[in-house]
Amino acid sequence: MNKNKWIEYALSQGMESVEIYQSLSTQKEITWFSGQMDTFVSSHVLGTMIRGIVDGNMASMALEDTDDDKMEEVISSLIKQAKTVTTKEKDSLRKPEKTEEVVKEKEFVKPSMDQIKQTLELIEKKCIAYDPRVIQVSYLSFEEATGTREITNSYGVQVYDEDKMNAVGCSVAVSQNDEIKDDALVKVVYDLEKFDVDAYVKELCDKALSKLNATSLKSGSYPVIFEKDAMTSLFASFVGLFSGDLIFKGISPLKGKENTKIFSDKITIIDNPRNLEALTIANYDDEGCPTKEKVLVDKGVFNSMLHDTKSALRMHAESTGNGFKSGYASNVGVSPMNCYIQPGDKSLDELCQDMQEGLVITELAGLHAGIDFVTTNFSLQCSGYYVKSGKRDHSVSLITVAGNFLEMMNDVKAVANDLEWEYKQIVTPSIAFNACAISGE
Repeated sequence: MNKNKWIEYALSQGMESVEIYQSLSTQKEITWFSGQMDTFVSSHVLGTMIRGIVDGNMASMALEDTDDDKMEEVISSLIKQAKTVTTKEKDSLRKPEKTEEVVKEKEFVKPSMDQIKQTLELIEKKCIAYDPRVIQVSYLSFEEATGTREITNSYGVQVYDEDKMNAVGCSVAVSQNDEIKDDALVKVVYDLEKFDVDAYVKELCDKALSKLNATSLKSGSYPVIFEKDAMTSLFASFVGLFSGDLIFKGISPLKGKENTKIFSDKITIIDNPRNLEALTIANYDDEGCPTKEKVLVDKGVFNSMLHDTKSALRMHAESTGNGFKSGYASNVGVSPMNCYIQPGDKSLDELCQDMQEGLVITELAGLHAGIDFVTTNFSLQCSGYYVKSGKRDHSVSLITVAGNFLEMMNDVKAVANDLEWEYKQIVTPSIAFNACAISGE
């Protein structure tokens, strides 16, 4: 694809501006089962999206065939599509903006195939040997992935970046007294030679074994700690509250509440696509707008919302560099990147000591159905463990936690220091709440 040729032709046919977005994803995954390599799958996917504006209206088209001989047909279709748009709102593409770029210094070391096989074989053997209740390694893999992104438009925007990831993933099944449970763990691996297999196996198997012999709780109100993974799942379901698009449409209940207190003063929320501690960074969003750090909530006060170009225009604001795609063929929308709740000073164990007695929730289920985004009410199946005298007492399951997210975030007792990014772009530490409604026996 000769991008300059496509852009010049589009402009000659009456387009006011045009953009070409391309992403290339390469992936290699090796799976291991029962002492030998099970599968070896590789993929190489190039995706292209072209966007253009005619009379202030945006049209877009995802392409699989980008040969230059398709150029006239594609541009003609885009122009026809744009002319059918009837909205009164006008769209625009980004113009070049200078920014000081950040670069991730920590790099992935490419392992040999022998290293990968030896590591997977060792993980499987150590999992089975860890405890007689571990009955199977049901899934085990090593994945290498690389993604590149390139944005070019008629105003002169030129953006290129590349991300890499190596990761180990494993799932084990455990059994006791005819009860079977399982759990999985994914870890980003920068250097396979330095990967601590023993620590990985211990964390995974302990997580799975802790689910055995779980009991329910009597219904009531309990002091509750949402462990970091469970809290991250809940927070990710409500992070759209800060979307300028949803605030403009009145879907987010935060409309009209900027610069007012919405959460406990123990809560500070930051969105920073340039955060070097995260796996993936972005100096520009998927529109070519420079990214920056935003403090969304500052000690409980709603300080800032997220914008892409369109939502910023609607609200007479500036884009915050949060216009991202979920895939090359999708439209740009407002999305957080590397968004997190600022950690506190205490460990999870210290939060349990302070609580003395109560519930630690480690896993949530039903997030697709048990949440009302507009009211922020939620009712979710959950599991975890009960704490007595400040220490873990027994595992808990078959219970439901219910509440209102906005009210809950005003009832924070403490925020832990156990924030971990791994492969995620939205994370939180563990958070202790004074009380939550639990339904059980």
